[in-house]
Amino acid sequence: VQALAVTAQLCGPELERYGRCVAASPGSWHRDCHQLSLSVTECASNHPLVRRIRRDCSDSFGAFERCLRERPRRAAECGPQVSQFLLCAQNVTQSATPGDTATATPSATPRDSPSATSAGEFWGKNGN
Repeated sequence: VQALAVTAQLCGPELERYGRCVAASPGSWHRDCHQLSLSVTECASNHPLVRRIRRDCSDSFGAFERCLRERPRRAAECGPQVSQFLLCAQNVTQSATPGDTATATPSATPRDSPSATSAGEFWGKNGN
């Protein structure tokens, strides 16, 4: 999904730090990595395409977030919900105007992608 690629380009250092934290704390990432997830959220929320996805895909995202909350250690069971959200995000991306998809030059490229289980905080839910 282009929005995730945009976020990786714009927020590479934040994503890398968060991904390392999640990998190092598989049973407690939601607590241990909270501040890092907020830094990714803050960075990503400044991009127009991410804002459109947050607005237009809030229903499918909400279902995904609920699934993750109900299964904090079994996130793989949320495949159907994440698929619906990613399909929505892809549709938003494909209908985006050129200004929505403009990207900045990446300052760093993350080597490891962070876990999708941080989606609520990543996409600016929880009051952000």
